[in-house]
Amino acid sequence: MEKDDPGKGLRLQKYLSMAGVCSRRHGEEAILRGEVSVDGKPAVLGMRIFPGGQVVTFCGEEVRPGAARRRTVLALNKPRGYICTHSDPLHRAEETIYALLPLYNGCKLICCGRLDKDSEGLVLLTDDGNLASRLMHPSCGVGKHYRVAIDQPLQERHREVLLKGIHDQGDLLTLEALSTHSGDRKFLSITLGFGKKRHIRRMLGALGYAVVRLERNKIGSFSLDGIRPGRYFHLEEKHIAKLLTPESRPRRKKNQPWRSASQVPRHIQPLHGRMPSKEPSLR
Repeated sequence: MEKDDPGKGLRLQKYLSMAGVCSRRHGEEAILRGEVSVDGKPAVLGMRIFPGGQVVTFCGEEVRPGAARRRTVLALNKPRGYICTHSDPLHRAEETIYALLPLYNGCKLICCGRLDKDSEGLVLLTDDGNLASRLMHPSCGVGKHYRVAIDQPLQERHREVLLKGIHDQGDLLTLEALSTHSGDRKFLSITLGFGKKRHIRRMLGALGYAVVRLERNKIGSFSLDGIRPGRYFHLEEKHIAKLLTPESRPRRKKNQPWRSASQVPRHIQPLHGRMPSKEPSLR
């Protein structure tokens, strides 16, 4: 490995690592993606700098060693039809959720729990790897809450099967909590402690149910309320603290419904006993 010569300056990726921005390897990747600039010009791999004598920016923010770097955490209300990935050869760039975040184009934001293309609702994105790990790891106890509409009323015997868990494609899929709306058992409220790919759809599909609508409305103690579809909200530290606050969820009682019909999301309430043919706005 090449050593740094004080007379030649410090390798840029090492400078980023010393400043606490990212690891050296991730620094190299950021440089190649064009996310790093020196004195207003795009950095190139292999560049050396003299700390204090040049201005280095990472994703538009000046890098200052010793200063606490403000992390970026976004709460996005993902509409249906978008995929949670930076790039996919099968989809156009405008079909990814990052097309909804033009101000953060080029920044490496980690998606803390993806939603599939046909699902909607709360998606958290951050450039803080430690925070992303805390939000996604099951041991941290950050629950993900969903409102689901299915094509037929959920049978009580199937409800018990879902709560015990279902084996599918080598995975044991489980739920942390499940309740049905008292007026119509086609509307479900589901909580996951840890989610796998198309987790809820796979569980319900194994029992012969088709998901008509699936919305993630809450992660931890942070709710989707107030964020319109396709819009995002920049979380401050007070919001992040709320997000990580352990939830005081009482133990679910058998056959416990939503407390009232008003708690059923407006976009999945039936119109004259049937689902609306035209999709109304979520808010």
